[in-house]
Amino acid sequence: MTEIEVIELLKQHIDEYDAPVDARELIRFSAGDEEKLKECIERRISGEPLQYIIGEWDFYNCNFRVGEGVLIPRPETELLVDTALDFLAENFSQDGDDATSMIYKVVYGTRVRGEYVLPNEGYGVARVLDLCSGSGCIAISIAKNFANSKVFAIEKSSQAFEYLKQNVALNRVKNVVPFNDDIVTGCQNLIGASKGQFDLIVSNPPYVKSAECDELQREVLKEPRMALDGGEDGLDFYRVIANRWLPLLKSGGMLIMECGEDQAVAIEEILSATSCGQTFILDDFAGISRVVGIKMY
Repeated sequence: MTEIEVIELLKQHIDEYDAPVDARELIRFSAGDEEKLKECIERRISGEPLQYIIGEWDFYNCNFRVGEGVLIPRPETELLVDTALDFLAENFSQDGDDATSMIYKVVYGTRVRGEYVLPNEGYGVARVLDLCSGSGCIAISIAKNFANSKVFAIEKSSQAFEYLKQNVALNRVKNVVPFNDDIVTGCQNLIGASKGQFDLIVSNPPYVKSAECDELQREVLKEPRMALDGGEDGLDFYRVIANRWLPLLKSGGMLIMECGEDQAVAIEEILSATSCGQTFILDDFAGISRVVGIKMY
């Protein structure tokens, strides 16, 4: 089949704007095998995500293996990685030079609540925590682009955790430590031993309202519900992170989280209620409030 024929066939079943990209990817993946191409087209027409069919997807400057049971990396999440890398670059030396990485150059030396904050000593490798890590796209992208970091990636799903481990190996990052655990009820040992120990916490938690999960696009319905369902108002995980994980940050550290459209203000209020830092909201290129965070006092 020609590319035009594949495009026209796909247009009958999927979004016409997606059809050209999907056609090119399926033809490339089939590598001239006509039967394989037909099978891929049938899977795509049935509503299976393109990323699951080809088994991989690009995110940031890395490649990730994906499939049934793991959330597909999305381009809007790259803003979260950008924000994380900006924070690390401003506050740590990329090569681990203690002379420049022992203090937070942006946070320390400023007045906070009328008191002068003195520089803290002993900062070398940046300690980063990725909650609800999924495929590991956030953790691995940070680790690969900021070598002077150690990233702890926590994922509850056993299926997604297998992809996380595969992607750590695929991208050859030695500074990512995967944990198969539950951020809501588990991780007692990590939490108990890590109060005030992390420089940065990142997360793209489930944030779809439970009642809206069954109304998502059919391709999204193929993805794991546990990676999408954020409870009645979509904010369950943000409350857990604010109450359970925020205390793990060092003074001057930062928490940044992705959120859904129209959720940023409510999440900022959850964080503000902790009274432990300065909150902020960042918009993506479409003008949607996509990242909510707090910089600790």
